Amino acid sequence: MRLSPRLQKLFVSTSRNLFGESNIYLFGSRTDDSKKGGDFDIAIEYPESADEFKKLKIKFITSIIQQGYDIKIDLVQLDSSNSLINSEIRETGILL
Repeated sequence: MRLSPRLQKLFVSTSRNLFGESNIYLFGSRTDDSKKGGDFDIAIEYPESADEFKKLKIKFITSIIQQGYDIKIDLVQLDSSNSLINSEIRETGILL
């Protein structure tokens, strides 16, 4: 996993502050140590509405930027549906 302990802690604490005790997953290229670069693909289990998630998503990314990190983050809502993306994240993502 290509994620520093400091950044991992920041992602988790920011997620907990905004989304509560929801699970947070890292997925995509950052889970593969053999790859280089790439953005941070993060999924958060959040059962509330998509509109509520979007509001909190903006706050999440803003908070990371305010901490001095100028990084690209793709933040997606992971819900209880059995969609292909949800299944893929749960199978291959890394729980933070």
